[in-house]
Amino acid sequence: MGSRCQFDPAISLVSSAQMQRIEEQIFSAGMPVAALMEKVGLAVVAQLQKDFPQAHRIGILCGTGHNGGDGLVVGRELWLAQKSVKVWLGKPELKPLTADHARYLKALGAEFVGQLEELADCDLLIDALFGIGLNRPLGEPWAGAVGWANGSGIPILSLDLPSGLNDQTGEVWGCCIRASHTYALGLWKRGLWQEAALPWVGRLRRIEFGIPAWACPEDEVPRLLLRPWQHFPADPPLDTHKYRQGSLLLVAGSAAYAGAAVLAGLGSRASGVGMVTMAAPAELKGLIHSALPEVLVHAWEGIPSLPPVADRDSGTKSLKPFQAVAVGPGLGETRLPLLEILLRDWAGIPWVIDADGLNALAEMGVERLREKGSQAILTPHLGEFRRLFPGIPLGDRIEAAQRAAAQSGAVVVLKGARTVIASPTGECWVNPESTPALARGGSGDVLTGLIGGLVARRTAQVGRPLEIAELLSCACAGVWWHAQAAIQLARERGLTGVDPAHLAEHLPKALQSLREQG
Repeated sequence: MGSRCQFDPAISLVSSAQMQRIEEQIFSAGMPVAALMEKVGLAVVAQLQKDFPQAHRIGILCGTGHNGGDGLVVGRELWLAQKSVKVWLGKPELKPLTADHARYLKALGAEFVGQLEELADCDLLIDALFGIGLNRPLGEPWAGAVGWANGSGIPILSLDLPSGLNDQTGEVWGCCIRASHTYALGLWKRGLWQEAALPWVGRLRRIEFGIPAWACPEDEVPRLLLRPWQHFPADPPLDTHKYRQGSLLLVAGSAAYAGAAVLAGLGSRASGVGMVTMAAPAELKGLIHSALPEVLVHAWEGIPSLPPVADRDSGTKSLKPFQAVAVGPGLGETRLPLLEILLRDWAGIPWVIDADGLNALAEMGVERLREKGSQAILTPHLGEFRRLFPGIPLGDRIEAAQRAAAQSGAVVVLKGARTVIASPTGECWVNPESTPALARGGSGDVLTGLIGGLVARRTAQVGRPLEIAELLSCACAGVWWHAQAAIQLARERGLTGVDPAHLAEHLPKALQSLREQG
């Protein structure tokens, strides 16, 4: 059947077309459709009994296709486990295999109801109406069933994805089941991990059914940041010193946005980078030194400037001591001249560009990065993304980030509740966890400094310019670390207690505990 592909089912996100091809290969190789349905149903029941141990009266909303068949197999096994099972069939015209399961479940004694209201005494509803491949708004009786289920107050478990959800974009086809749990069957469908899907999917679980390696997609697929340690720089050796831990130039702050410079500096401090030099207006120097006494400050008066740096070895003017530049937080009116200087003189060093740095880049045109051959990580939120890439639609955030990365030649971090990190090579990661506590001014400034410090550390560690895959890893590590620290802090202090300064302070402690957890 061919060689084993590099594909991890636990973290890979597939499209409906890819999943359908996988199933076709499995069936063509000899796996009966009925046997796979049995295997899936048994695995669902095993997980369901763990998640819903108190559910004894189960209602099944059953569609006409194989998603409905999956639901009926689950119903059969629950009936045999002494649960009460009621089934609502939206239409009598069922696919043959689904019809067989319905006939047998009825023969066992399960109750088939004609009205949705007859499910009102259930402890749990199973949504087995529609699986992957839905490409239009739900009509009747399905829309009515969705509306009744959502208004019933009964917990809902969706099989594969909530009925009515676009399996690619996570958007809704008119109406959608609002699930408390969704069990993805076999592989994660990419729509489940899109930001638009968050109100509908509830708690996500993947039900393994043993997809053989030869059936896996060979092309690049988006992946979840569930095993992030590969993206972090190695711990320093015992004989290291500050210059071997990387040197970061942080270009941030203005009279109107002084705090942005401090917050970005606090983020870089947490990264473990060896040295930080901050370029900022002279009036911010006292504030920066009081908050970050270890930071060197290159202060300018009036005309923005960046520091000429003496090479430690030769004494000549050189940019070599900096392994990375992070630019943007709070620059205000100085953003354009500073970015012009970077584009003119600093193309050989990787950049992290955020906030006003992105606004300046949008004014210049993002194509300037490619013209200068600059390595960069761009970290836009939704509004900044629209300004940078006005021609890229945002209905599919994963695809949008991938297109933006290909267009700009940069790693693109499309921030949000499900941050997407995309490389111009096509590699793409989705951060699976975040918290609304991060929706505060200044959180992004901390992330800028953190990623900038990680880039400088990695560059100093390898002793050469970073490959694009290494730059991508730095972005992945920073995004995941930043989000996990916020999640921890929200548990300790509540959602209102995750202000950016406390977040930056908590980053090292969070990383230590995350490493201990494995």
